Amino acid sequence: MENFVKHIEKILKKDDRLWSKDDDKKLLKNKLVELVSNDDEKLLGLLFDDSEVKKHFFKKIKDSNIFLKDRFLQFITMNEFLPDSFTAFENEIGLSDDRKLITQKDEISLIFPHKDCVLEGGQTKEEVGKDEIFYNTILAPDEIDRIKEPKVLVNWKKFDKDGKHEVKEISKQDNLIIKGNNLLALYSLLPKYRGEVKLIYIDPPYNTDTDSFLYNDRFNHSAWLTFMQNRLEVARDLLADDGVILVQCDDNEQAYLKVLMDNIFKNTFLNTISVKAKVSAGASGGGEDKRIKKNIEYIHCYCKDSFTAFNDVFKETEIISYIQQMKNDDKSFKYTSVLISTGSKKHFKTIKDGSGEDITIYKHSGIKLMTVSQIMKQENLSLKEIYKKYFDKIFTTTNAQSSIRQRVWDTTGNTNEFYSIEYVPKSGRNKGKLITQYYTGNKKVLLIWFKDTAFIDEKGNVIKKEKYGTFWDGIDYNNLNKEGGIIFSSGKKPEQLVERIIKMTTDKNEIVLDFFAGAGTTGAVAHKTGRRYILIEQMDYIHELPEQRLINVINGDQTGVSKIVNWKGGGSFIYTELLEWNQKYINQLEKAKTEKAVLDIYKEIEKEQFYKYKYEPRKFDLKTFKELDLKEQKKALLDILDMNHLYVNRSSMDDTTFKVDEKDKKLTRMFYEEK
Repeated sequence: MENFVKHIEKILKKDDRLWSKDDDKKLLKNKLVELVSNDDEKLLGLLFDDSEVKKHFFKKIKDSNIFLKDRFLQFITMNEFLPDSFTAFENEIGLSDDRKLITQKDEISLIFPHKDCVLEGGQTKEEVGKDEIFYNTILAPDEIDRIKEPKVLVNWKKFDKDGKHEVKEISKQDNLIIKGNNLLALYSLLPKYRGEVKLIYIDPPYNTDTDSFLYNDRFNHSAWLTFMQNRLEVARDLLADDGVILVQCDDNEQAYLKVLMDNIFKNTFLNTISVKAKVSAGASGGGEDKRIKKNIEYIHCYCKDSFTAFNDVFKETEIISYIQQMKNDDKSFKYTSVLISTGSKKHFKTIKDGSGEDITIYKHSGIKLMTVSQIMKQENLSLKEIYKKYFDKIFTTTNAQSSIRQRVWDTTGNTNEFYSIEYVPKSGRNKGKLITQYYTGNKKVLLIWFKDTAFIDEKGNVIKKEKYGTFWDGIDYNNLNKEGGIIFSSGKKPEQLVERIIKMTTDKNEIVLDFFAGAGTTGAVAHKTGRRYILIEQMDYIHELPEQRLINVINGDQTGVSKIVNWKGGGSFIYTELLEWNQKYINQLEKAKTEKAVLDIYKEIEKEQFYKYKYEPRKFDLKTFKELDLKEQKKALLDILDMNHLYVNRSSMDDTTFKVDEKDKKLTRMFYEEK
């Protein structure tokens, strides 16, 4: 590389325009990029006349030579050539790798490490990882041909409370589980579901050294971002105009992910939610190294076009716990007061606030005010019993802040007389709602809140409701292993968390999409809460995890949020797969344990000959191949497979080579709404 760089510099020295006039004769980097970008005839002539440069940066088509401008610009902006140059990026801000901006890359990250892999034999700890051959495959633009075309769908099955059935009809009302590469499955959804999905929630691989997968060629930031960009771009097209996408990650990639999503979902950032995911153990916090123990994950929230607002979701706290927390946070907090009875209510006067709204002031007489602690002593009841008995009569103290409130401070000070203001705001959070606030003496002491923000649960507890902000706690991460009726110890998200997300972003019968299905939590919660859903998963554990979990849900699974949402069972879903072609060889290579098994796979590949176009079978040296170790043999075969033929395209469905069953042909046409 160094010799070639010097060779290029030697050629460029023949053009005086590219060099400074001082004694150091420095290369004018901006000028070089400018001349290349403008196809300068003199400069291109110098490059074309050199055989070595011509071989790398010119392509002959019939009788013409085409200058590969992008390739040359990419070369001259590499660190090895211009180590201190930002020329290529001077007018743009964004994420980049060593070559170009991530958002300018046309590559596709196709084969990827899988989220939520099952621990294998001999592996006792997730942190140990797995010694398996599985490569991150990135395809350059000239290698991408048929990848984005819709695929053939096969092995259709329908599940309901009566078991498994043959699929005869397909509609958008059906819930779907799709097995296959999630990028290709997303493109297959586009013809049917473009602009239809209300919520996309994904929990992708976090790109950490202790993820539940191990990648021989670990993702660096650039590779991970390319991988995410490919999927987020097509996901955006699936979103409804009022749809939202929520992507969960940890702090290893969250900052990079946010910049990437800012580029893809331009000007539609909503919030980043921080989720308390773990509890720091002990005085030391349980850290494994010198850093602070991680106990927060992040959810970046973006919308499409016409999103209006999230649905209200509430934090529910038992009233005694709530009061104790109030006392801890504010040492001046006193127990709330109770209005035992009400006497007459007379109009006192009407005033106008600064915006012209009418504020009506009433004077109340004959009201007995007692504190909760007084009633506890008088009636010999516990605090919990008092709140339940006087649920509809309890108010909480608050500080007066607005000038409107101060206008009703001048009262008699008689404890048997109260003043209240009542008005219906014309705008703001409480628009259209009657607001009532009470005052006594020369200060405000009472504010109704139970009417809309508290309730008595089925156990007789008084529950206080508060709207959630961007910090979410109170989610139980304990005992998730068997939630959903499936045993899974790694990476599973609590149904409680997903229910909050689904309630906040969707209404009943709207579509939820998760293309990193993993353990199937998103589908399970969507099913229990009456949403439609589409799950995508590539790994074979799709049958033991999401598929089985949804069967359990249909049969009335009572774990997770089932009791909260009063789930009794029922409903259905359809399972289908992208028809594999070269993908089946990749799966076989992953599982192969011997060199003989790998050689047998090669013989099968040889029969079908879906190689990369650059590969020449006649040059395959079987003797040299046999001398490679097992991992090298696997990689060699992966490198010759044509990634455009991982799965069978819909356009090739009638090709006899692929032997597609007539039933699958019919259902594939039905899925794509073809006649």
